Amino acid sequence: MAIGLRSLVKPIIRRAVWKAKKKTIFQVLISRCRRDGLPEFGRFTLGEIKRIILQAKSNIQELMLYFKDFDKIGNYMNEYGGLIDLAIYRALIKEKIESNYAMNLVGDMIWQARMNSKGIVPIYDPLRLKLAKLRSKDRTAFLGKRLEDGLKFPYSEPGYKAELYKDNDVYCMDFYSCAVHEFYKQFGQEEMTLFRRSWCTFDYSVAKILVEGGKYQREHCLSDGDDVCDMRWFIDNEVAV
Repeated sequence: MAIGLRSLVKPIIRRAVWKAKKKTIFQVLISRCRRDGLPEFGRFTLGEIKRIILQAKSNIQELMLYFKDFDKIGNYMNEYGGLIDLAIYRALIKEKIESNYAMNLVGDMIWQARMNSKGIVPIYDPLRLKLAKLRSKDRTAFLGKRLEDGLKFPYSEPGYKAELYKDNDVYCMDFYSCAVHEFYKQFGQEEMTLFRRSWCTFDYSVAKILVEGGKYQREHCLSDGDDVCDMRWFIDNEVAV
């Protein structure tokens, strides 16, 4: 993509990602207690939610000092999404929300954004999904195609370094670097814990909606200090869907 075009597209991406994330703040907080499962401490009011949004927006500007300006749009979009998640978390902490609960809320917001979009990118992802289904003969082949597509967008180099191969009916996807992980590495253990408990647990749920009977496992993770995220994707034929 030409430099001039990238400079035009990136502000659009930032606005779109922030708009999507801001929507999830309302969706998740409007029905939640301020303390996990304890309604006697009150629920989030509209005024508090608006204050959290304003604080998160302010936090975004501060965090941009740590942002790596990737040329690849998918890399850029993912890292900026991770930046906003940290901005929201810090806004919740400023609102005196307990850290463990704030991390759970951010994780729920990330998943809500996934549900809202019906895919990584509206319009593009549903079309890609339909094409992949047409080209695939069975669920395992379809799963493999989806993973291959993911390594083209948004999980492509240089932000991501990954290897995908098949071992019998299991797709092995080993990630050796991750754009969002590199962003969070610039901070402390609290931020890395947030990353691990939100982004790094995302795929367990993704597998279940990616394909009927989808299953995800791993033994190692970059956010645990390991050298690789050894993701394993397969079909669990015993799971009732």
